[in-house]
Parts: sequence; structure tokens; C-alpha cells
Amino acid sequence: MTRVKICGIHREADLHLSVACGADALGFVVEYPMDVPWNLDRAAAETLMYATPPFVSRVIVVGDDPALVIALTKRLRPHAVQLHGNEPIAVTAEMVTAIHGLGVQVLKPLRFSVETGRCHAESADPFEAARQIEQAGVDALILDSVSDTRPAGTGQSVDWAVARQIRVRVRLPLILAGGLHAGNVGQAVAAVRPYGVDVISGVENSVGGKDPAKVKAFIQAVTQSRC
Repeated sequence: MTRVKICGIHREADLHLSVACGADALGFVVEYPMDVPWNLDRAAAETLMYATPPFVSRVIVVGDDPALVIALTKRLRPHAVQLHGNEPIAVTAEMVTAIHGLGVQVLKPLRFSVETGRCHAESADPFEAARQIEQAGVDALILDSVSDTRPAGTGQSVDWAVARQIRVRVRLPLILAGGLHAGNVGQAVAAVRPYGVDVISGVENSVGGKDPAKVKAFIQAVTQSRC
């Protein structure tokens, strides 16, 4: 059963659309340290997250500043924190301990450059980098793409063959992101067999809102691949 996270929720209409189409989790980008289209301040995030119905997981996407991350976790009370910054492994481990102390789980991405194909991590070896993230104590590993201008939402896929090898080698639930859309997510799920998939730009329209047809088609494609 591959789960679906719709990320970059910044409008209430998009929240209700995603839930109605069957999303398992919603991602809220909160006070992110880079200029991204989906960024929310904590008050706006709190309002949206409060509107999320029961049985749908709330994930905040944050990064870099440990004090800010902990403050946001305390205020927003998400089910999970996605550490999507450039946190070193040692800092990640410390943040995981602090966030777990608040009763919240932690997701951490291993990101691959769309320009070079290399992973953005302390180790250039993607399998060693994944192992280091696992040892930091996180609850799930995300594989995503990153560009020189965007930390996520690049529209570019990661190497699915590498992703499958990483899934086999780590004990963590693996969440596949990066360049997914309704036209390829079924193939991605078949190739990688991830615990979940995470989408943002692949279900958006030209003005940055979630496209009802794209959201519905994406979740249907994942649902069909579950059989």
C-alpha cells in the first residue's frame, strides 16, 4: 500500500481537494530559509493545519535552523517534521532527538542534483549517505531532486534504479519524490516499491495552485499500482 503525500499546501481549497481525492498526508512548507512559492508563516500554517481532518497526516517542511524547527514543531504540533534543509548529519541526529522528545516523527531527504546527478550529502556515495541518515535516527527517508535554484519541486526525477537499491539496503520506510506526476508515478511505484510517494509541482496548474484533474489522476495512478 503506497501512501501519497501532497506537498506545498498553501490554500484551503487545495487542502480540501487533496483530502477529497484520497491523500494520506499533506505537506506544509513553513518559514523555509529559501524563497519558494509554497512558503507559509506559522500563523497561516496553523490555520491550514487545524483545518486538516482526522486520519490525514500533517507534515511540516522546514530546514536549517534547529531553534526555529523546534519552535515550529511545538506550536504547530504536526505528525511529522520533514528536515528539508542542509543539516549536517550530527545536527540532524540532535534535532531528531529533540523532535522525538516532543512526540513527533522525523523525515529526512537524500537529494540528488538535477545538474550533476550527484547526491547532496556529506558522502558522495548515495548508499553511504542513506546509511548515515538512517543512523541519525530518522523515521523515514525521502529521495528527492534538488537544483541550484530550488530545494524541491524541481520537476526532475531521481534515478529509480538507484532508489530501488537504496530501498533494499536501508531499513527505513522509503518515500520517493522528484519529478513525479500522473503519467509516471505508476511506473515509479512498480520500479521502486516505495512506502510512499511525495508530489508537489507535478499536481499543480500554471499559477501554482493544485489542479483538481492532476491531483485526482495522480492518486488514482498510485491506487491502481497498489494492486
